[in-house]
Amino acid sequence: MKKTIAALLALVMALSLTACSKNETKKLVGTWQYAMDLTQVMNEEMAESYELEELDSTAAFCVYMDFTVAEDGAYTLGVDMDATGESLTGYYQALTPVLAELVYAAGEAQGMSREEYDAALEAMGMTVEEYISTIFSAVDMGELLTLMLGSDAGTESAGWCKAVDGQLFMAETADELDAAGYVAYTLNSDGTMSWTDDDGQLSGQLTAQEQELIAFPMVWTKLA
Repeated sequence: MKKTIAALLALVMALSLTACSKNETKKLVGTWQYAMDLTQVMNEEMAESYELEELDSTAAFCVYMDFTVAEDGAYTLGVDMDATGESLTGYYQALTPVLAELVYAAGEAQGMSREEYDAALEAMGMTVEEYISTIFSAVDMGELLTLMLGSDAGTESAGWCKAVDGQLFMAETADELDAAGYVAYTLNSDGTMSWTDDDGQLSGQLTAQEQELIAFPMVWTKLA
């Protein structure tokens, strides 16, 4: 899980060299968000943690990346910790039925039937779902998210970019843009932006683990 940020930043750094012509950067000004779907990764880790063959749940979890482009071409790229934290909270809330079964199973292992467990909780003024919710409310989701993604999760990558003929160039400084790497991009009719890797050059420079986290096309939604 901690490889998530490194994977996307590795993608940005693993760009090819090319020449440039017409500048279209102003079309990208604003904040764009990419949802990296890590539901399967989370489900596998949860199943392993609770010794389940598989995790049958409608829960979904995404890490949200924000890419912000300023009028002068300066950009920042980083995890939206608030949106990702909300996604993590929603994921655990959606797991309530699964966790309820685990709670009952733990009680049965100690010789307590479901009815007896429910009665004990009722005496405390709560249901099993409310009991699980109480546990979640005591968890610092921000701290948990940092543990999952790594201490650098909230750190933004910054630099300069230039959009030219469907190619988005990125560099650490504005002076380096003419010899910078690029990712192919498309502004879609629905207002989204897609980063593509049709020839496989970008994904080919990522590790197998990074390729599992990055799926092309990467679709960015305009926030502002």
